[in-house]
Amino acid sequence: MAERRHPQLAETRALIEAASGRAQQAGTFPNPEAILGAQQIPVQSYPVPDRQYVAGFGQTIPLGNRLAKAREAELLEREVRLRGLESVHRQLRKRVHGSFATALYQESAFQAQGRITAGLASMVAVTKARLEAGDVIPQDLARSEMELARAEVELRRSESLRKQGLIALAAAVGDPDLEVRSVEVNLEVAFEVPTLDALAANLSTQPELQAAEAGVRASGARIALAKAERIPDVKVEALYHRLEVSEQNTFDLGMSIPLPLFNRNQGKLREARSEALAAEARVRNTANELSLNLRESYVALTNALENLKTFRNQILPRAEIVLKSAELRYASGDSALTDVLPVRRDWAAVHLSYLETLREVMLSWAEVSSFLGQTMRR
Repeated sequence: MAERRHPQLAETRALIEAASGRAQQAGTFPNPEAILGAQQIPVQSYPVPDRQYVAGFGQTIPLGNRLAKAREAELLEREVRLRGLESVHRQLRKRVHGSFATALYQESAFQAQGRITAGLASMVAVTKARLEAGDVIPQDLARSEMELARAEVELRRSESLRKQGLIALAAAVGDPDLEVRSVEVNLEVAFEVPTLDALAANLSTQPELQAAEAGVRASGARIALAKAERIPDVKVEALYHRLEVSEQNTFDLGMSIPLPLFNRNQGKLREARSEALAAEARVRNTANELSLNLRESYVALTNALENLKTFRNQILPRAEIVLKSAELRYASGDSALTDVLPVRRDWAAVHLSYLETLREVMLSWAEVSSFLGQTMRR
């Protein structure tokens, strides 16, 4: 949906079209000039001179293969923008994945908070029954009701965050008016993570790096163009003369060439060379940033997957056992409220931490998967 709707993609495509227009214009030959004139026209009354009427044309001829070099430079600038479009696709994909992961986390947290609230409501009911039986003091009921009220506050806050997450997801897709009512995914999905070496082998194919390398080629073309522009253009003129009195016809040919005494395009050549150095440095910096991002994301993903495994296999099952045991003892009158409340808080914290770990996995996977080749991406 984002690839169809997002205005950033429409903007980038329009800029590519603009670059195509500049490339087309850069290779266009200059238009000829029409020349019309009259000479020796009297201003005051005196004998009429032999007036002349002139007609002809002039044509500027670019030398040094400048038009071809200008077109090549603009085509390479268009390639930079094309690579930039691929980079926008990549960033947009990560943004949507991240927004989806956050929205899913908020959705799951809202559902978990609902279960927490329902469990506390059940505990309040048990406390009331025990109070009626004279097994607990009124302060225990007040405390359990206080815990339930706090849980209801958290439930409302969680619902608000859930709605905000869905709104942010719609904005990431590119349509803030889109109504997203819910998100669903299999949270138990197993990730098959390639090795770091396999991912690093794809660094050279990343659109950011390819865009930077295209910038180097474009800078080289700008240097060649600046050198070609040091050669001045030649202007050729062909003129027809008609003498009014003698009725004679003449034909003139002329050529003018600017003398490069002061302006030899030194500044533009210096600019182009400096920009080429900057483009080369940009390639090295982009490669460094991509490598750093890959390694950090890979470490974060493998750590989050290990934590997820620990939650599923060890923490969550034990938390369920401890909570059920504590609630059964409390319901049967074998323990006090102060014994079960900490256990319930721990259970709630464990479930929310588990959901946060799932979110970390999805966010890290969004980063790492962007380094996969097209045949490896799922």
